[in-house]
Amino acid sequence: MNDRTTLRTTPTTTQAKRFLGFAATLSLAASLLAGCSNSVSTGSIIASAAVDVPVLITDAPADQLVSFSLTLNTIVLTDSAGKTVSILSAPTTIEVCHLNGVQAPLLTAKIPQDTYTSATFTFSNPQITYINSAGAAVVATPTLATTSYTHTFSSPIAISNSSTSLLIDLLANQSVTISGTTVTVTPVFALRPLSAATAVPPMGQNATGMEGHGAVVSASGTTLVIQPPSGPTVTFTTNSSTVMQGFTALSGLTAGQLVEVDFTVQTGGVLLASRIELEPAPPNGLPQNLISGPVTSVSIPTFKMIATQGLGPSMGPVSATAVTVFNVTTSSSTAFAITRQFGSLSGLPFTPSFSPTNLVAGQTVGVIASSISGNTATASNVTLVPQTLSGTVTAKATSGGYNVYTLTLASGSAFATLSGATTVTVYTSSATVPMATNAIAAGSNVRFNGLVFNLGGGKFAMVAGCSPDGDPRI
Repeated sequence: MNDRTTLRTTPTTTQAKRFLGFAATLSLAASLLAGCSNSVSTGSIIASAAVDVPVLITDAPADQLVSFSLTLNTIVLTDSAGKTVSILSAPTTIEVCHLNGVQAPLLTAKIPQDTYTSATFTFSNPQITYINSAGAAVVATPTLATTSYTHTFSSPIAISNSSTSLLIDLLANQSVTISGTTVTVTPVFALRPLSAATAVPPMGQNATGMEGHGAVVSASGTTLVIQPPSGPTVTFTTNSSTVMQGFTALSGLTAGQLVEVDFTVQTGGVLLASRIELEPAPPNGLPQNLISGPVTSVSIPTFKMIATQGLGPSMGPVSATAVTVFNVTTSSSTAFAITRQFGSLSGLPFTPSFSPTNLVAGQTVGVIASSISGNTATASNVTLVPQTLSGTVTAKATSGGYNVYTLTLASGSAFATLSGATTVTVYTSSATVPMATNAIAAGSNVRFNGLVFNLGGGKFAMVAGCSPDGDPRI
């Protein structure tokens, strides 16, 4: 997560269904792990017994991009003796723009116990969506400069029956070049082991830095199984500390309902849910369809947004042409709310609020659509959700129980272009998850993931749920 680059993929769907970016994203998860469940060796055979290894995926920032999709054709690990094993059984399209600053599960791969020294990725069909200097969303089919990339690990990675998980990162700042209207993609990947959490997050924690979305497959006892938009299912374990929002017990969930899960990776590769939120249902028994992404323009009762992930029965299979911009219609019955993911928003020097009157371009929202037609959605619920901002800390202070940072935004960032802001005031507290060991100070180049509030007069504040980098130089 200290690599300051972006993993953004823009899977495509037929008009309204383009939203399956998220499907595609978790398709990566799916295939990454599904394919992994039947490890296939190439070259010399690795004969050792295979063990289950959760594989996660993340996105590091390329500030101008809002989506980046790529079809992964193969992922091959090479051991210290030059033997290889494939952990991807079939080509899989990934979309990870929405994962900037967070990590999502990809399921569990069966990988032979061994010591590995490198990973080779092959890929095709990139797609990019970015915000140009005029604030317009540009959907590009870029030139792919190469079709493979080998990442040699800085230290060999030992896979054993005590392993926890692996994290894949597509480094967008190094992968994407935009010159005028010409976009070139030269994908750069990283892969590293992910240590198990040393403790369960305390109550009131604003997220964990790890989250998954999907439709409920089954829920009983202490086990929740969800189906991402595509690919294999993901299994979470719950305990007495798991926070349940919108329902009171796993037995109250039914197949097909949409949920969001915050989790941590525990010893043995267990994905322990710290929070499970049931997405609100549209009125009159209509199906849940979720669209999430940044807002590009607002003219209430309508606004436009770029779809970076989507779930629900109206989300169709990924196709070759994407609709990235949705026109969203609201009404007096549309509910505006702040995500329940954040357990601590008290003691701030401003009143955090979100409504049609302070919705602005640049904020990221989740929309529960009661209907979708083409690229038009009718919203029953609009929720302010976390997003990631990058920049340089130019000042640090304290206010009550918060550290307060002045974050000067990176030049050309999509948020800066859409909102017109050059700085954002960021608030962190004991509820903020640190994801690096060095303290953040003036001069640090960092990412913060959290809720962005419009304070009016061109001023914005973020309440951070996690700080993915700390100082990226460490």
